[in-house]
Amino acid sequence: MSERLETWVHRQKLEQVDIDSLEQPMEPELSDKIYELERCIECGCCVAACGTARMHDDFVGAVGLNQIARFRLDPRDERTDAHYYDLVGDESGVFGCMTLLGCEDTCPKNLPLAAQIAFLRRRMAVAGF
Repeated sequence: MSERLETWVHRQKLEQVDIDSLEQPMEPELSDKIYELERCIECGCCVAACGTARMHDDFVGAVGLNQIARFRLDPRDERTDAHYYDLVGDESGVFGCMTLLGCEDTCPKNLPLAAQIAFLRRRMAVAGF
């Protein structure tokens, strides 16, 4: 899943980046939002409770979409919405979610998974046009 969704910070090549720019200060509010999404322990409870994941084997589930939302917020990640759209802008990604909320109901960390999926859906709808 990590390879499919490219769940790492994408930066320019290190030869082109100033080493001091790798660790830049971040606004506390943004840091808190990213930390909230980083609390996911990837236990799979959300996927087990997901009706869409039961019907479609290739659906990335809330855990994958949560990771995409996390990197979408991160200012160090240089990907565009179009790149994220290529990753999750289809029925196996954010548009496959039927919003049954089983993921959020079963999350042991009480993460706002439905809100993150809605955030991504709005961003991906704009990127798709």
